[in-house]
Amino acid sequence: MLENSDEPPLFDPRRQTQTLFKVQLYFCSILGLVIFLTFCLVRYKFPLLYSVRPYRNKMIRRLPKSFLGWLKVLHSISGDEIIQVAGLDAYVFLCFFRMGIRIFCTMTVAGLLVLSPVRYLLTGKFDKEMTGLQLFYGVMTGAAKTPARHDDSEPTGYLVVCTIFTYVFTATVFFFLFKETLHIIKTRQRCLGSQRSVTDRTIVISHIPDSLKDEEALKSHIETLGVGNVEKVTLVYDYTKLRNLFDRRTKIMRKLEQLYSNYYGLETRIFKDVETPSAKLKLDLLSQELDLDASVPLPKAYDSKNREKKRPLGRITAFGPKVDLFDYYCGELIQMDQKIMVVREKGDFKPIPSAFVTMDSVSDAQMAAQALFSPKAFQLITCLAPAPLDVNWDNLHLSSKSVFIRKNIVELIIIAFSILLIIPIRYLSSLLNVNAIKRIWPEFGDYLIKHEILRTIVTGILPTYLFTLINIALPYVISFLSNLQGLVSKGDVDLSITRKNFMYIFFNLFLVFTLFGTLSSYKALLTDTTKIAPLLATSIKSLSLFYIDLILLQGLVMFPVKLLQAGDLAYIFWEYVLRHSWQTPRSYRDLFYKPAIFEVGLILPQHLLIFIITIIYSVISTKILTSGLVYFVLGYYVYKYQLVYSMVHPYHSTGKLWPIVFHRVCLGMLFFQLQMLGTLALEQSFVLAALVVPLLPMTVVVILFFNRNYLPLLFYIALDAIKTSGESAETDDSDELGSFLSSPDGAARKPRPGRKSVVMRTPSESPSPSHTDPEALSAHVLRKRRSTIDEAREACQSYIYPLLKEQLDGPWVGFEGDEIDVVRYYATESRIVSDIVRQKISSIEYD
Repeated sequence: MLENSDEPPLFDPRRQTQTLFKVQLYFCSILGLVIFLTFCLVRYKFPLLYSVRPYRNKMIRRLPKSFLGWLKVLHSISGDEIIQVAGLDAYVFLCFFRMGIRIFCTMTVAGLLVLSPVRYLLTGKFDKEMTGLQLFYGVMTGAAKTPARHDDSEPTGYLVVCTIFTYVFTATVFFFLFKETLHIIKTRQRCLGSQRSVTDRTIVISHIPDSLKDEEALKSHIETLGVGNVEKVTLVYDYTKLRNLFDRRTKIMRKLEQLYSNYYGLETRIFKDVETPSAKLKLDLLSQELDLDASVPLPKAYDSKNREKKRPLGRITAFGPKVDLFDYYCGELIQMDQKIMVVREKGDFKPIPSAFVTMDSVSDAQMAAQALFSPKAFQLITCLAPAPLDVNWDNLHLSSKSVFIRKNIVELIIIAFSILLIIPIRYLSSLLNVNAIKRIWPEFGDYLIKHEILRTIVTGILPTYLFTLINIALPYVISFLSNLQGLVSKGDVDLSITRKNFMYIFFNLFLVFTLFGTLSSYKALLTDTTKIAPLLATSIKSLSLFYIDLILLQGLVMFPVKLLQAGDLAYIFWEYVLRHSWQTPRSYRDLFYKPAIFEVGLILPQHLLIFIITIIYSVISTKILTSGLVYFVLGYYVYKYQLVYSMVHPYHSTGKLWPIVFHRVCLGMLFFQLQMLGTLALEQSFVLAALVVPLLPMTVVVILFFNRNYLPLLFYIALDAIKTSGESAETDDSDELGSFLSSPDGAARKPRPGRKSVVMRTPSESPSPSHTDPEALSAHVLRKRRSTIDEAREACQSYIYPLLKEQLDGPWVGFEGDEIDVVRYYATESRIVSDIVRQKISSIEYD
């Protein structure tokens, strides 16, 4: 340490570890607590903002109207309830957080009780960054002293312990990873095996030859192949012409709704303490309850002085005459409806070589989806069909060549985008090192060296927040690009966004940030790739403070921000307050009565990155392990609340998210083992480094083992599970791992004696029959409750193009929950007559 020098010493992260950790911990804890209490207050005052789903889905438990009492109800929600009201994909998403809690709880206990004490006995430090006294006094009293010297060499005994714990932690991760995989497979087979929805019985056939572009011909051909009986064949056509007409109709509808809202005015009951929110025109005749399907004439409007309002006039073109806007747009709407009906009746659509084929049974569909229908390449290609609501109909008319080109162009754009961002990311990583700053901007670097507070902010706090902002903003660009690939299933698009976002976040915000922190790192890696492991180990050690700050910020601050839904609040303020005069009943309903969409592709990748970072630091930093545990506990409950009460995940990928999680966790394990290999090599412990080497091929074998034995069960439904309605998925051995997460979660249940099925029922249904008559049991299976919300959403759906059966309703002029006030028009020879009718629309939550 320099004592008598005119210049202060160069920045050394180890000297500031205690200060920055304490500052970041206090700041994030206080800010996170303030945001959480703000959420509790807003939820208490305006429950509709954060728990809209119970208003629309009566199966969801209502939260008590208390400041903190809702936490107990949230904690008690079981795994079966999550599947019932949020869906299988939401449950799998939460399983990742639950697995993270179990893994990091086990590792943290081992780190605190074994690894850290051994490290202290052998090195005099509880953690790599600070001594034991510094940790104790620094955190408890703030009176720590910086040690006088830093000895980077480690005793051999400590390195042996690190090698042992590399094996222990690798085994721990794989144990819980496979345990959770088995549980998800069991849950998936149980749920899907008991379903008989149209989605489970339907396959998609593409590249249909011209000779089979007829429903009867295709049906006959499939049945002659012996894969089962076909219930229905729905050929796909190019409906672009009909879509364009509906797009123009939508614009006319929006114009009329705006006119009615401005002319009559709106009476809203959104934030009032009512059972059902509503927004209606200010009409005396609507102040009383209007019966469903009943109609009343549309009256005239009056101002505050009880004088009749003048109907709005306007120019349709810049220099055209003024016309009655109501009459003009009503006439346009009637003409557009007539054009749509003519196009529907003619049915003159261009056929597309694709079809949705619904089989008689789920087992037939599962076998047909995996069968080869034609000996010719690129002909009669089969796969399981997405849910009707998940179909991207506009992408069905794209040829396979077009989809191939689109997918590759998007991949190339994202790769180029990631490469171009290496430069700004490198400069961001330079902020962590005063020496690097001094090389880029010497004057500013000297100024930072002399001013400790500013140096702390610039090198310790600012990079964390900039990293977080980049982490949040750029995935939306990747999401936009992924939607241009031309994929048929929205669920597949969601999975594609997850993969691409993780690739970007892991490559740019971890590898580039870690390995390419300086220009010398670039040159070293380009000249000698064998330096990757040592450079990774060196960088990991120097960036430990940054990643502690990152996990604390993401966990203690960003999770409360996600719970508060600050972005949605800002949008509501913009629409409800600043643009109040532009609102219509439809926009109010979309704003307040529709749950937000839970986009896994934008959310999961950053949590996978935090998981990997925590794993990589597990041996060298108990603080990061503890921070990771807190992170996943908070994340579990935040997302549990959102998926049950305030958001919906509408895409039906039936748990296919888990293979993405499994492969990315294994990727993290490879980097963990590579980092430990580099650490031991840097310490000249080549024998110990050689002992770590077998873990790398072992992890590759684990991936291959998973792909061969488990992956098919995460994509298809086992025939035995279909035959037994999911009962064969129930085994005698429980997959409960103890009380690592103390919750009546129901996620890993022990089988109950005499239990025949775990399918849940609605309160209104009768209990299971006590006799075992086969016919009665068969009828009981048909009457059973839908096992997931996905099946409930698909109950009345079919693979018919939605706009072919879309009702040509008039503009919305009011809503009360799921009941809508619609204007109907009748064209006579002299004028257009209109009245208001109340209708009940779809009960789908996000409709």
